[in-house]
Amino acid sequence: MDIQEFFDLLQKYALNDENYKKWREIHGKAFGDIFLSAFQQSQEAQLHLTAALIRISKRDFQGGLTILLMLENACIDDFDCFAIFYFIGLCYEFLENEEQMNKYYEKMAEYDEDAQFLVAFHPYYRTAKLAQRKSENKKALKYYKKALGLYLGNETNTGKKENMGQIYYDMGTVCLSCHDNAKAWEYIEKSIKYSPAENPQRNYVTAILCATEGRMDEAHELVDGLPDYLKANCQQIISSLADGEGK
Repeated sequence: MDIQEFFDLLQKYALNDENYKKWREIHGKAFGDIFLSAFQQSQEAQLHLTAALIRISKRDFQGGLTILLMLENACIDDFDCFAIFYFIGLCYEFLENEEQMNKYYEKMAEYDEDAQFLVAFHPYYRTAKLAQRKSENKKALKYYKKALGLYLGNETNTGKKENMGQIYYDMGTVCLSCHDNAKAWEYIEKSIKYSPAENPQRNYVTAILCATEGRMDEAHELVDGLPDYLKANCQQIISSLADGEGK
């Protein structure tokens, strides 16, 4: 048996293996069409893409990246290019390599493809979140804005609107921590515009914003509607603002 026959046999086994099918289902739920529709004309490339994402899910980011970089040469159509640039960019994002992350996300954005991202795996989102946790507020806003930039002129999809609502909410929390209340209100209002469904975390932030402006009745009304896991902490912050401690 030569090398090609061996690979063909291995591929046939893998494609029919229940474990492989389970991983395809898991990654399909996480990434949607950008994973499931990639490399439709090549089962071999699909197999390698799945293997790369299995490694990434096990936090072997470098191992996953090695496979993904090889798949650049396997692209047949625009969607394949769009998908592989996304996954390479995401892998570099996990590795916190901003230069390469930006390079591949920018290459991805050159393709006019209508893909839906789960917000946890949204381009630039993890980088923005990490910067926010480190109080690197300018950097956080920069990458949240880059994430939003992928939707300009293409905001009709419900899932995209929900992502935009989440990102605007995150931007509002950054501005609140910077004591830029005007911007915080602007972003919270945009969050509500794109994602009007009830959001306890957003109500928590809104209550604090109301309190900073002395609108205590509105603040307390919002606090009363919060779930228990948010209510006590928010009430404490509002009380400190009422007493002048938070000003």
